[in-house]
Amino acid sequence: MALTLQDFQQGAYGQGGELLDWTYYSTTILANGTTVHNLFSAAVGQTFEGTVQTLDLTNMQSAGTIPQAQNLLVEALKFFYTGHAAFNNAALLAFYLLLEQTTVEIQIASKYVIGQWTLQELFGISTAINLVPTTAGDNVPMVEPNYHGIFPLNVPIILPALTTFKVIVTHQTASAAALNGDFLKVGLNGRLLRGA
Repeated sequence: MALTLQDFQQGAYGQGGELLDWTYYSTTILANGTTVHNLFSAAVGQTFEGTVQTLDLTNMQSAGTIPQAQNLLVEALKFFYTGHAAFNNAALLAFYLLLEQTTVEIQIASKYVIGQWTLQELFGISTAINLVPTTAGDNVPMVEPNYHGIFPLNVPIILPALTTFKVIVTHQTASAAALNGDFLKVGLNGRLLRGA
């Protein structure tokens, strides 16, 4: 069968909607007085934990829900950490403790926990040791695995339209003051079915 010009005019966008590779993301700024963060609970322009949400912090269109006529099949979690200042030896050790002592849960409709991990697992760090060489101040972190920020899910999670959800980040022990101001961003990545 020969291809026609109309065959070449088909793409991700169509009259019936779109199927996209998409990430919804949300960001928290660490403060050692805050031990629980309910991510994805604010949309662009709203205030979350005292900070107005701009597009670099979140791309949620509505607080805590996937918008109407959308359905997100979450196939991977993405994690990004940005320090506000250079780490010294104590701050690096505090960061390792943060990864070990912080849990992440995905909850749907304020009822069901459908995923639960530690940040250490999600970051892919099985060995976290700080090596201090002979030159003072030249600290070398030893992180064995190759962290690339994407944690694939064995079982995808379906987030349907207009169903409330949140990602709960809980520090089981309060984070160190040295990490105050650091950014932790969480992304839900997968296939977004979006109506036309």
